[in-house]
Amino acid sequence: MGELWLAYDKNPIRSGPAAGRSLSEVLRELGPGFLGEVPYGRYGLELPLLVKFLNTAEWLSVQVHPDDAYAHTVEAGSGFHGKTEAWYVLEGEGEVVYGLRTPLDREDLRRAAMDGSLWGLLNRERVGPGQTIGVPAGTIHALGPGLLLYEVQQRSDLTYRLYDHGRPRELHLEKALDVARLEPASCPQRKPLPAHQKEVLLACEAFVLERHFLRGRRVLLAPEESFLLLTLTRGRAEWPGGPLGWGDTLVLGARRGLELVGEAEFLGAFVPSQERLAWYPQAVRM
Repeated sequence: MGELWLAYDKNPIRSGPAAGRSLSEVLRELGPGFLGEVPYGRYGLELPLLVKFLNTAEWLSVQVHPDDAYAHTVEAGSGFHGKTEAWYVLEGEGEVVYGLRTPLDREDLRRAAMDGSLWGLLNRERVGPGQTIGVPAGTIHALGPGLLLYEVQQRSDLTYRLYDHGRPRELHLEKALDVARLEPASCPQRKPLPAHQKEVLLACEAFVLERHFLRGRRVLLAPEESFLLLTLTRGRAEWPGGPLGWGDTLVLGARRGLELVGEAEFLGAFVPSQERLAWYPQAVRM
């Protein structure tokens, strides 16, 4: 499967007392205290993040996403936010498109997208396992073949295609031109920030991405201000609900603790407070 949405508020819950019900329905019952002060204050009773696996067999389309301001005005009827995202490479080595090689103006970008010459104007970089790539809204990007990635993003499915390798699908040139950054860009080199039994991989206003290490028995805590999404990406573990395998994803309420047992790694995502965000060094900021 090329794309698997692991945690989205319309997803059905797989196990436990709420099995079969949608996450959005249960979150309305659990209330603001479960989501946490920061996400509830910004977004209300919804899960404002989406996490997924991506498995690329070929080049995906060259695309760009809007920011919150554009999404909440031009795309207000969609109910979506803007789309800042981040990738963590789990397996494979390959290329990604990240921004432009040289600056373009709006009309140059339009002509290049229409006549197919855009491909030669894009910045392409090689990526591999363990690498974290932050993709702010407005960044022109694409994923190449041979990669298995975890992606965390804002709750949005707003994607504007600029180029699609000759496939007969609709392009969204006008909206893409409205939001695309037209200056050159490259993937920032990030150094994880070590913390107790985890690493902070990337931090921005929309989310923080962490890697948690489980060695034996551990109580894993969610932040004070936000729920925590936990996805098992390596090894095996058990929680009070039973065994966990690759890709299993838990939604842990703000300030809640969960006892886990096993040998495993998890990727975690939450919505940070401004105070927490200001504390992180520039090495992990986006």
